[in-house]
Amino acid sequence: MKMKRYLFVLLCAIALIASACGNANSEHTELTSGAPVEAAFSFTPTEPAVREAITFSVKVTQEGKPVDDAKEVKFEWWKDGQEQHVTIPAALTSDGVYTAQQTIDEPGSYFVYYHVTARDFHNMQKTPFTVKGQGDEHAAHGTPAADAGAAHQHGAGGENEQHAASGVDFHFMPADEIKSSTPAPVTVHLMKDNQTFAEASVKFEFWQGNEEKHTFIDASESKPGQYESSISFPAAGSYQVKVHVEKGDVHDHKEFPLTVK
Repeated sequence: MKMKRYLFVLLCAIALIASACGNANSEHTELTSGAPVEAAFSFTPTEPAVREAITFSVKVTQEGKPVDDAKEVKFEWWKDGQEQHVTIPAALTSDGVYTAQQTIDEPGSYFVYYHVTARDFHNMQKTPFTVKGQGDEHAAHGTPAADAGAAHQHGAGGENEQHAASGVDFHFMPADEIKSSTPAPVTVHLMKDNQTFAEASVKFEFWQGNEEKHTFIDASESKPGQYESSISFPAAGSYQVKVHVEKGDVHDHKEFPLTVK
């Protein structure tokens, strides 16, 4: 009788362990699903005025379910024709919805990009909008085309680094912390006319200070429009990383600062 009771308890314990493992595996599978992460952007008010709070919002989902664990969500906005871009972080405010607020002091035509990094996916999309002045005198200018200003620089490059004709937007994504002599992932996401810029030839060029020797590393396309490489920087300090892009008639490059610890 004791042996039967012992076997019964043992079988129950095994069943409980198997059930727990199954639930854990199911949860892990759900979190690491290969389904794409989707993002839906909106902003209010749709016709903002100067010094009126604008709420930028993006709803992030995967297979129809809200994504509350995005690694990073931010909005990048700038005035049409200007090089200076402003980036503001977004906060999770409800199921899968990330928002940030901004006021703008000058009327005119603007663009905003949302950047969503979640579950091994990066989404970015550009949207034009207009900020009205007092008496709506600037409303007649209309909203700029979505591809206008696409090559406005917001990295470290000067005027000689700009190639406005290409219309390629760069989003440079190095690892959160890079240590010297340790391979670190470096990624760039490329867009053109609000579409991923896929099947391009991409290289990373990097150097430190006034060094004459520059190192070139080929990047591989891990997802459409997303190019990655692993770089080991030889020493700590400040670097410049130039991303080179070639595809058909497009020959573009853009420079970004990078700190190595």
